[in-house]
Amino acid sequence: MENLDIFMKKYRLQLNAQQREAVGRISGATLLLAVPGSGKTTVVICRIAYMIRMKKIPPESILTLTFSKAGARDLSRRYLKIFGEKGAEGLRFSTIHSFTLSVIRHYERLYHRRAFQIVENTGSIIRELFQELFKSYPAENDIVDIVSAITYCKNMLLSEEEIGEMKVGDVDFPKLFKAYEAYKRRHHLMDFDDMLKYAWLLLKKNPELLKVFTSQYKYINIDEAQDTSKIQYEIIRLLSGEDGNVFMVGDEDQSIYGFRGAYPDGLLSFKETYPHGEVLLMETNHRSTQEIVNAANRFIRLNKERYVKNMRTDNEKGVPAVHEYVKSVEDQYWFILKSVKNEGKETAVLYRNNESVIPLVDLFEREGVPYAVKEHNPLFFTHFIVQDIRSFAALAADPSDFETFEKIYYKMNCNISRKNVLEAGKLSESGQDVFEALLSIDEIPEWLVEKVENIRAAFKRLASMSAQEGLDFIVWNMGYREHLDYRVSCGYREEQLNQKLDILKTLAGRESTMDAFLKRLDALQEALRGSALHQKADVTFSTIHSSKGLEFEKVFIIDAVEGEFPSMAALDDSEEGRRLFCEEVRLFYVGVTRARRELEFISVGKKNSRHNRRPVSQFVRVFLGEKAPEAARKKITGGVIGETSKAQGKGFGIFDVSIVRKAELKEVDCSAYVPGAAVTHQGFGEGIILEMKKDMATIDFEGCGRKKLNIKVCVTNKIIRLQD
Repeated sequence: MENLDIFMKKYRLQLNAQQREAVGRISGATLLLAVPGSGKTTVVICRIAYMIRMKKIPPESILTLTFSKAGARDLSRRYLKIFGEKGAEGLRFSTIHSFTLSVIRHYERLYHRRAFQIVENTGSIIRELFQELFKSYPAENDIVDIVSAITYCKNMLLSEEEIGEMKVGDVDFPKLFKAYEAYKRRHHLMDFDDMLKYAWLLLKKNPELLKVFTSQYKYINIDEAQDTSKIQYEIIRLLSGEDGNVFMVGDEDQSIYGFRGAYPDGLLSFKETYPHGEVLLMETNHRSTQEIVNAANRFIRLNKERYVKNMRTDNEKGVPAVHEYVKSVEDQYWFILKSVKNEGKETAVLYRNNESVIPLVDLFEREGVPYAVKEHNPLFFTHFIVQDIRSFAALAADPSDFETFEKIYYKMNCNISRKNVLEAGKLSESGQDVFEALLSIDEIPEWLVEKVENIRAAFKRLASMSAQEGLDFIVWNMGYREHLDYRVSCGYREEQLNQKLDILKTLAGRESTMDAFLKRLDALQEALRGSALHQKADVTFSTIHSSKGLEFEKVFIIDAVEGEFPSMAALDDSEEGRRLFCEEVRLFYVGVTRARRELEFISVGKKNSRHNRRPVSQFVRVFLGEKAPEAARKKITGGVIGETSKAQGKGFGIFDVSIVRKAELKEVDCSAYVPGAAVTHQGFGEGIILEMKKDMATIDFEGCGRKKLNIKVCVTNKIIRLQD
């Protein structure tokens, strides 16, 4: 390793023993497992420079692939900053998508064939097909979920049968997927995910084409290997061969993109793919204090399908993580504001769900405290729940708004038919009350007259209510909760729908009138669009996903309660639930290791109280050294690589919580739900079943009155339970 010593001295590099070993290993297949803060990027670029400067390997024979364009640019920038441009001619840093496009273009030149045109705006095609197939207009978040599901299918190489079992919200996804594929074939189009599969097939079926790239790129580096999808892993395997010079850098403990096809099994099965390969470790965290590192190292052992690693640090001991309890969600936001205001410390507020930032932005805007938001996705404002609440409020303000009534009449559990609405539309005159038009229908049944009168009275009451009262009234007294229960039965995650309502309720509580509340939603949407302007703020709001690769002096992790983190989907006792649980363990691990010196968790509720609406997150309890709850221990299966067994984990992989399989909608026993039975509902509270007709139960809830609910849907989705 004399050359390595000379190299390090020449460029004034400080590398520890594990980093030196990684930089010095040039030949053969290598998997470098790098814990958070271990300096993996430094090792990648130092190794490339060592290959070029000391081993005299031509730079044009080195290919470095990473997941994102930003990652590729960062690697190139950091290489040039340390080692300069001399000798770097022909050195390639690329995303795998960009590389596969070059494979396709080379195939076209080699065989004089024109492949497909690349389509960038997949969403517009999906929107067009959705309208054509389902005769309705999809919300923007539905489009995003569908595109995400398509990406997942292709990156995981799912079979037609497996795709047929998928469901996205209440959309017939298999039908839409087939239509989308047919549309592209007709128009000779290919999306970014098709590029991967097409390039893989070309390389697989054309040895001459494969030889072009294996001859050019003798050395392949893969950065962020834990983010590699199944099909990407197969492409890399073709390029490198069984005994090729492939250097993969990653950490299966930080694989958090299962919803878009990340395939940590590729790392876990490395020795099967490359029998003569070697697995190296970088276990020194240079970022965080001993308190944070030791707790994180203990926590990640909740997962068993992993390599044995012992993360450590030479940094100071530091202070233990803090766990704060607040009385309400609103108190949580105020606690954050008071904690970071005028502190002058580089701070991050991290959360699992993208929408958690909205009430924070609202409060910080009101109080004039600067902030930055990392990569916010504004889909909350286009979600059907937000749009529905707007429509209810609009109709209350203007009962003659027939167009708005058409959007929501079937969401009020009022049994008004489409035929009734169309007849009323013909009778209505400009400016006429919608409900008067309905009552003008010839031979209208008496029961419908009563329904319409009740609805009109409800909208009249709604018009005079405060924002928070009005929101609760819409959900619990105007039939909207029943509509949401129906949506859950069609495949939507109940927790996601409730999260939307909780955020709306928080925002509504800060405004006096419904009109002011709706205007505030518009203002917040604009504020979040311009949040990138707040670049110099001391506090950054970010999802944990978006914070990966970043570090901060102090980190807050909010919403640290069961059902939020881990999510309800991850707590489900099913194969999919267990997979999600393991991914969320990794997500929590990534979050806590963003902190350099201070780490704080915030939970809504009282310490050690059995009467909290939601228990404290089991992740926090385990991180702080408490015993893992039985529910968590049941989810841990498989063995640790290098300790007891190799990883399992075939099948569907880890879905985004908005994507569920039809197989998850299982039969439940509702025989105990009979008249006279006492029940507890998550939203309505305690009640008594008065009547059962097939699956429909009439229940008298204390404080909420009588409600008709589909008992099978409620039990399946754990909305309701029998009282002890």
